[in-house]
Amino acid sequence: MIIDYKVTNFRSFKNETTYSLKAGAEKTHNENLIRKKGLRILPCSVIYGANASGKSNLIMSLSIMRDIILNGNLNTGSYESKTIELFPFAYQEEENPIKFEINFINQNKNYKYSFSIKTKFLSKEKEIFSEKLDIIDSKKNEINIFKREKNKVIINTNQRALRKIKMKKDFLTKIQQQLNSNLDKETLFLTGGFKNIISNKITDTIIDFFKNKLIVVSDFTIKKASLKFQQNEIKKDNVFIWNKILDGFFKSSDFGPQKVAFHKRKKLEENQDESEFQLVSIYNNTVIPAELMESRGTLKLIDFALMFEQLFQKGGTLVIDEFDSAIHPELIKGIISLFNNQNINKIGAQLVFTTHNPIYLNNKIFRRDQINFVEKDTDTYESIIYRLSDFGSEEVRNDHNYLINYFKGNYGALPYVDFTKFINLQESEKKND
Repeated sequence: MIIDYKVTNFRSFKNETTYSLKAGAEKTHNENLIRKKGLRILPCSVIYGANASGKSNLIMSLSIMRDIILNGNLNTGSYESKTIELFPFAYQEEENPIKFEINFINQNKNYKYSFSIKTKFLSKEKEIFSEKLDIIDSKKNEINIFKREKNKVIINTNQRALRKIKMKKDFLTKIQQQLNSNLDKETLFLTGGFKNIISNKITDTIIDFFKNKLIVVSDFTIKKASLKFQQNEIKKDNVFIWNKILDGFFKSSDFGPQKVAFHKRKKLEENQDESEFQLVSIYNNTVIPAELMESRGTLKLIDFALMFEQLFQKGGTLVIDEFDSAIHPELIKGIISLFNNQNINKIGAQLVFTTHNPIYLNNKIFRRDQINFVEKDTDTYESIIYRLSDFGSEEVRNDHNYLINYFKGNYGALPYVDFTKFINLQESEKKND
């Protein structure tokens, strides 16, 4: 689970910006909170903001951080397609690095990991500028494991760090020069020399979080839904479980009399090694591909239903940009209640999403520290993020109507476009022509 996430100098975020899932001091809905390693952590969090305020940039930054860690390199794998997306805050004269930092818990271990990238606006040239790994112990002490600055990495050799990596100081001193001579400016030390020589176990625990526990969904389309997969990509037991989940999901919903399930299709081509599982709709013994029969919203819910099953069984964090596009708000409210209910969410799964719909601005749904706003400064074009709870208990009392106050502009993050200026300009140009 994520405790907090920081991003600096990425797209519309110039200064260090913190998005926290750590609960504040307020006592409302305390029963919803996840309690882990002496911390009170939010199971669900919503982000509001006008168009082009920076909401999607925040989600994108986390997605790019995840991709870089899983690839281990700045120029390999799926990350290549996002080269154009990795650029610093444009409206500045100095060239500062882009920095990502995340504080998270996985397998009952608390890690804080960060790295920064030196690049220019819309440039393909980039390199790792800094990198740091800390382990946070049960007393909340941050134990530095390694620190990298440009082309030099230093492994911490104090006793607390040595106990964490289970190595002797003499050995680390001997290999320090070798580690630095093999340092690649485009490769993370965490997934390179540290994994191969220092601690494969620590790296694997961190990688497991980003690969299996952190799901980031943005610009969602039907093509991204799990409608097809090869037989060798999934276990038969999982297909059975998924179909059972889908059956229960459709029986408890009002989507129609049809069934939806994954069916095995035979090999369609001679050179195809494996059979294919496909999501289909079934009615009166007629089988139709689900993408032809079901609505976009239904397909989106199906995809999320499978994610929720994984999250509630194994834990993790689901981050979604524009969650309620094509999904009814009442369904979203029901999903929020699942994450907020610790009798159901026993493992401590988290849901983070952006939205424009103010219906969730409700003190019966969210605590004040679960509601966030992103706003762009009209003078500097810099995005900032803040919580509803930042306004103070007197300004935002629990008996206040958050929705009405939001539309009054009391919390900011509201869109305002003067379309009359645009229309008048068009009329003026027509007259001049």
